[in-house]
Amino acid sequence: MAGAAPAISAFPIVRDGSKLIIPAPPPGQPAILPPLCIKCGAPADGKLLERTLYWHHPAVYLLILAGLLVYAIVAIVVRKGMKVRMPLCAHHAQRRSIGVTLAWVLPLAGLADAIILPQFNVDGGIVALIAIVLVLTGLVLWGVVSSPIRPRSIDQYRGVFTGFCETFLQQFPEGSQMAPITTLSQVSSSQVPPPPPPVA
Repeated sequence: MAGAAPAISAFPIVRDGSKLIIPAPPPGQPAILPPLCIKCGAPADGKLLERTLYWHHPAVYLLILAGLLVYAIVAIVVRKGMKVRMPLCAHHAQRRSIGVTLAWVLPLAGLADAIILPQFNVDGGIVALIAIVLVLTGLVLWGVVSSPIRPRSIDQYRGVFTGFCETFLQQFPEGSQMAPITTLSQVSSSQVPPPPPPVA
């Protein structure tokens, strides 16, 4: 039995200056980038990194004024996501792995210090400061290294991302941000050529 017609994309991956515009992949599948390291352009001989990246309109950040819980709930509801498979060379894959490890270890060290240092009669204020600095440093580091690229916008048609090196970007033609046609059903009647005239 013939399967359903696969989704198509009317536009390839293109660049817009330092940004890369990636057409939305079929549901549940990742957008796959060419096998060059996105950070240096070398052959991607490291482990492929696959992540679902999320984006919401910057105006949603204003809800933080109403409380972090309100912001978190609304952000989860309205965010858009795209799964992207990102190639890295062995060097940049190792650097990311070290950064992720530190992002986990530093907050744990901060919590451990909060338990251990008071036993050595260290001032409570100093203990709290050390713990807060280590935890915050770990969180910031995680935000930086968790994903090598950053979404600038995501909708049902495409995602716009930054964080690529110039060598990697040079693979792609300059293009516009017009929405690609993702399925055959989205082709409007105006795009279908008229029928031939009747034969006399």
